[in-house]
Amino acid sequence: MKQSLPEKFIEYNSLHKLAGAHKRILVAVSGGLDSVVMCALFKQAGYAFAIAHCNFKLRDAESDADAAFVEALAAHYQVKFYIKEFDTTQYADAQKCSIQVAARELRYTWFEELRAAEKFDFIATAHHLNDNIETVLFNLVKGTGIKGLRGMLPKHGNVIRPLLFASRDEIEAFAKQHNLSWREDSSNAEDKYSRNYIRHNVVPLFKELNPSFETSFANNLTIFSELETQFDAHYRKVSKTLFFQRHGDVYIAIEALKKLSDKRTILFTYLQTLGFTSSQVDDILSGLNNNAGRQFFTSDARLIQDRRFLILTKGNAAAASEHFINEDTNEIFTNDFLLKQTKQENTKKEIEKSPLIAMIDAAKLTFPLVLRRWKAGDYFYPIGMNNKKKKLKKFLTDIKLPLHEKEKVWVVESDKRIVWVVGQRLDERFKITEQTKELVRLQIEKSNRQ
Repeated sequence: MKQSLPEKFIEYNSLHKLAGAHKRILVAVSGGLDSVVMCALFKQAGYAFAIAHCNFKLRDAESDADAAFVEALAAHYQVKFYIKEFDTTQYADAQKCSIQVAARELRYTWFEELRAAEKFDFIATAHHLNDNIETVLFNLVKGTGIKGLRGMLPKHGNVIRPLLFASRDEIEAFAKQHNLSWREDSSNAEDKYSRNYIRHNVVPLFKELNPSFETSFANNLTIFSELETQFDAHYRKVSKTLFFQRHGDVYIAIEALKKLSDKRTILFTYLQTLGFTSSQVDDILSGLNNNAGRQFFTSDARLIQDRRFLILTKGNAAAASEHFINEDTNEIFTNDFLLKQTKQENTKKEIEKSPLIAMIDAAKLTFPLVLRRWKAGDYFYPIGMNNKKKKLKKFLTDIKLPLHEKEKVWVVESDKRIVWVVGQRLDERFKITEQTKELVRLQIEKSNRQ
């Protein structure tokens, strides 16, 4: 015998441990069809719930009418009602994000604050099967990798989706059968939003090809979710030998990466969370053998290719603990200074003796050079000390550098050998001689870039 929607609702919530007899649920209600039906199902199931409504003030009188409708719905079910108004446009302008992103951030932040303050177990949203199908299709277009294929989960943190099993047609049929009233959001009819375009133009085409499209897709979502679970286990195992932390940066072992049969999927899965695109991942992988010194950027991170590692630095590029200097690099900004590099012929002129300048024999350098903070264990051969090795820590102590200044010391190294203790001393092995034909000039200046 075919199950009714309330029966499916109770079974689904029990299976995924979502809403239940001993849980208090904060139900997010817009006033639209889906959330109105969810409230009715909560009531029929006998689950304890309260209603929360966001008024985003985006549709003037229509938004206020939605709020009044939801308040009346809460009164009808005799449950507690919470409402909050937002200046969504102002927030979007301040955060430099879209209205959709602004509304999502505002509502989920408030929902969680309310849940914690009022001691609800979960926040329930009315996402259903068609929403999940649209999410997966949208993810395929964006290129979000394996995680995007399984769509939304029944539970994510403190948010549950107790209607995720039900199609839009089932929900609408239930509403009509029980003479439920709901509010229509006029913006749902507009195709300017990507999800609406998929809903109105893409999904109908699939349903023409397969009238049981939603049922088939629901089965695929189960398979995709299982595949993701298997991939996650593999990913965690691979990550232990591929990624490791050093000085706050992430190092990715190039040789270990090259041996992976699914290296593109592994690398993309890791890098996409920091804004790297699939085309950037392709470029990174295509040059692993002979392109040390390449750099790739997003707004949140920078990836540098060394000989043995891909080095991922999160945050502002100037705050990185390591910078790579290629032969054609002109300037590098750090939080402490600006470093300039020029190449020139050795004209036998007098060497500039400023501590802010290093004149280096170009033939003795191996690019890319590395500009980094000094660390314990560093040593070099200070010029003027008869080619004697000295620990950098002792050198800094001997020149009586104050502790707060020691913490700001950088070094330039070539092929793991220190060339210059920046602003302090050149290494004897890299000094200019009579045989020097070309020199590299490094100079530091105060940086005005944060």
